[in-house]
Amino acid sequence: MRVGCVGVGTMGGPIAAALAGAGFDVAVHDPSPTAVARTGLPQATPAELAERDVVVLSLPTPEVVLDVVPALVGTTVLDTSTVGPDTSLAAAEVLEGRYADCPVLGRPAAVGRWTIPVGGSQELVDLAAQVLAPVAARVVGVGPTGSAATLKVLNNLMLGVVNAATAEVLALAEASGLDPAVFVDTLVDSGAASVSGLFREVAPRAVRRDYTPTFSVALLHKDNAIALDLARRHGVELPVAQAAQELNGQALAHGRGDLDSIAVLEELLG
Repeated sequence: MRVGCVGVGTMGGPIAAALAGAGFDVAVHDPSPTAVARTGLPQATPAELAERDVVVLSLPTPEVVLDVVPALVGTTVLDTSTVGPDTSLAAAEVLEGRYADCPVLGRPAAVGRWTIPVGGSQELVDLAAQVLAPVAARVVGVGPTGSAATLKVLNNLMLGVVNAATAEVLALAEASGLDPAVFVDTLVDSGAASVSGLFREVAPRAVRRDYTPTFSVALLHKDNAIALDLARRHGVELPVAQAAQELNGQALAHGRGDLDSIAVLEELLG
């Protein structure tokens, strides 16, 4: 099968590599020459990729997705980007139904073990299961177009709350005289219900003030803004998530957007 990949950065790069490794004929497009060169795969324009059997998107914002999809009319698009349901529905309309929202549940290092929910027809779910098998342990249909996009932004809203709570307890540990490293080391393998996968990953790095990005403040802020907008439109109040988003916004305003999400800790340390 001839597959195109548009966007080969943090998530799209591992996707392209896994697909090529599984024997797919893969060509890529990305505005970053460095990202393209890193894949070692042939480059093509979006219009050229539209001649392929399927194109996988991994793009940073809804706006970029909607800028790209008109050039892809004629092929089927599997969109692993994190966007809202409105973007998915708009893209599906442009592509005359040949679009499925297929966002990734998992961190980049877990490629091959991801879960990928799919919004779209059963035919599109089956196609996604075939194409994305090299990157996902589980590909599951969750409803019509936009359903998977909704699921992903709700997941990331939870991530935002856990991220903010992790930053808060580390700040309070330090302020109260408890060594944050001792706090983290004691909890991380304790089996306590409070210990999430995110805590395991970011808390030890936060203690070292290592904010090398896996998932940046800017992307978290973008994703949570989509979810909070969805909540407002449905009349659902989310005070905890809103408070976490305000912390994200402060970090963004202070120039920390490119740092890892847990860099919001610096807003609390003063």
